[in-house]
Amino acid sequence: MDDARRRQLTDIVAAKAGVDVACAARHLALHDDDVAAAMRGIDIERFTLTQRLLNKYRRDPEDALQHVALAVLQHEDIRSDSVLRLERIAALAPPVAGVVMLAEWLAYVDWEGFDSALYANIDAVAAFIGGALDLPEVAANLLQARDADVFETRRPALAAAALLFIERHTTQFP
Repeated sequence: MDDARRRQLTDIVAAKAGVDVACAARHLALHDDDVAAAMRGIDIERFTLTQRLLNKYRRDPEDALQHVALAVLQHEDIRSDSVLRLERIAALAPPVAGVVMLAEWLAYVDWEGFDSALYANIDAVAAFIGGALDLPEVAANLLQARDADVFETRRPALAAAALLFIERHTTQFP
């Protein structure tokens, strides 16, 4: 590749990634002038895994929440077949443990239905929703009214609140 083309690629990467030319050139050299690979390398250098997941899945907050929870489980090597799974999740930093617990509970709602999920760790889930996410009306619905239709109407706000919570605590996530 000639110098003019290399400078052009460097300028493109620098502009798209919002980095200086030296950083863009370094990543292009590391990735054999592959622009997409250089951009991924810059993102990995600048953002944590959680931040990259939030950036990628932001359009669907509940999907982003599930991806972040899965990343935590993989990072901590917590497997679904582990006898100690609940204890290992509880031993995580409280914000991380709460997010994983919520994500798993929401997945349980999808798999087994709302009525069954009301018997799956509901007190802890409601405490996290009402306290950490500051959604006491959603928590009250889970504990008192137990109305699936009301929950479903508030579910998008719950997922959005969870993402904001993750953003406030990103330093505790992988």
